[in-house]
Amino acid sequence: MSYQVLAQKYRPQVFDDVIGQEAATRTLKNAISQGRIANAYVFCGPRGIGKTSVARVLAKTLNCEKPLKERPCNECASCREISQGSSIDVLEIDGASNRGIDEIRTLRENVKFLPSKGDYKIYIIDEVHMLTQEAFNALLKTLEEPPRHVKFIFATTEPHKVLATIMSRCQRFDFKRIPPKVIYDCLMDIAKKEKVDIEEKAALLISRSADGSLRDSQVILDQMMSFSDKKITSEDVIELLGMVQKDKVFELTDAVIDCQSKKVAEALDELINSGKDPVFITNNLIGHFRDLMILKSAGKPTSDMAFSEDELERFKKQLEKVSLEEILYILQNLSNSLNLMKSTMFVRAPLEITLIRLTRRQAVMALPEIMERLEKMEGALPDNSGETYANPIPQAAPGRKNPIQKEPIKESNDDIENDDIESKSMDFEALQYQWKAVLGHIKNEKMSIFTFLGPAKVTEFTPNKIVIGFDKDHAFYKEALEAGDNVKVVEEAVKAVTGHQVRVDFTILEFLGGSSPEREADDVRKEEEKAQVKPIIEKAIDIFGGHVVRDISEDTR
Repeated sequence: MSYQVLAQKYRPQVFDDVIGQEAATRTLKNAISQGRIANAYVFCGPRGIGKTSVARVLAKTLNCEKPLKERPCNECASCREISQGSSIDVLEIDGASNRGIDEIRTLRENVKFLPSKGDYKIYIIDEVHMLTQEAFNALLKTLEEPPRHVKFIFATTEPHKVLATIMSRCQRFDFKRIPPKVIYDCLMDIAKKEKVDIEEKAALLISRSADGSLRDSQVILDQMMSFSDKKITSEDVIELLGMVQKDKVFELTDAVIDCQSKKVAEALDELINSGKDPVFITNNLIGHFRDLMILKSAGKPTSDMAFSEDELERFKKQLEKVSLEEILYILQNLSNSLNLMKSTMFVRAPLEITLIRLTRRQAVMALPEIMERLEKMEGALPDNSGETYANPIPQAAPGRKNPIQKEPIKESNDDIENDDIESKSMDFEALQYQWKAVLGHIKNEKMSIFTFLGPAKVTEFTPNKIVIGFDKDHAFYKEALEAGDNVKVVEEAVKAVTGHQVRVDFTILEFLGGSSPEREADDVRKEEEKAQVKPIIEKAIDIFGGHVVRDISEDTR
């Protein structure tokens, strides 16, 4: 007798043999026992999960000469012919090669003939989505009101391509992917029946690579039985299927998680030199970190996962070192790398760049942390706009009076009390602390005025007037502020913050004698401020990984 491949040898012959499709088989068994057989069924789902097998079992059950409740006997002539694909009452049609309207017209002509042996004439159309629209339309009437002896069973991997008018005339069953653990148990059972020695890791690798398809796993096992003489090992499976060893994946991901750039480069180089494609490696890494993400979120493996005890232990060790946010960040970068590989000839480079960047992910800060650091830096940073914010009144040189501060006004009226004079002085002092609020109010109203007031200094403040001064280098700012309604905006801002209705005047500040002690003191103060600012700039560069493009302070000298 000729050799029979495993996928055919262990094909389900009754509903109870079908693996992983309990909902569909239970519904069909109940429909048969209750006599509620529909005109047409459509089985949807990925490849190799039992759609055509269930269709054959259903056909055998309907045409069995001696049915046993909801199952065929598999011994009568009808059951044997259907199993062998030679029954003239059960016609299996390939929708890809019989997709035209002529084939459907022929089918419509043949449905009127009674079955030769069984109770029903059954048409099983595989990959029904391949039929043309004209063929679908020709089938509509027959499908909705077929003769009592005709049943249709459709199978498709792409149900969205089937016309809605066809789907509405059928009972739909969605077949699901088979979990790796279920495939693993099935493979171990087949290996036991075939007296094949297979390692658990090897069976796990086959079940994962099958991508939910039991038939694919059986084909791979069949291939492995030919490849290995005595025992199927995980190394044999990796070699035959061209897979990446799980140990190598763990080694590379450990280096990424531990932020070890050198180990990452070495591990990746070893994998690529062993013949593994960078795209294939990237997909394996995405799959690995996806498993980490699910384990971190759910706390346990989901139904689509299958791990050995050793692998699960290594996953747990990695989970202790990395947060969920880091895993998501890594997955996002790997996915972007996969897209970049499509647009370059040197596909290795995007993966190397991504992995090295991921080892430096500790330098990438979250937005709240960045804002917190910026606030701290702002508090430590002297105000570069002059003394406008922190100290609006320029300080005089030691031992000398301030050259521009207004002397306290001495009233000739003896009835004025000393506390009135102190209140005016306090008003001016209070403005020093309120000026920043005034600028903030102006910034919200008109940004250009806020910019012009940057280098300004408040030189005088009385209950009726404020004088704001500019040095000669910023005379243009003074002219701009005096134009239009800009003065009014400043006056309203002062009133809103201080409660005083005052007139605002602008002036140019001058120091008599270019080498006066006051000017020298001012220059010294500016140099001291620059010395304080530069370390903070250097710290900011260090934090954010930037560099100086142009020093503005040099341009303003």
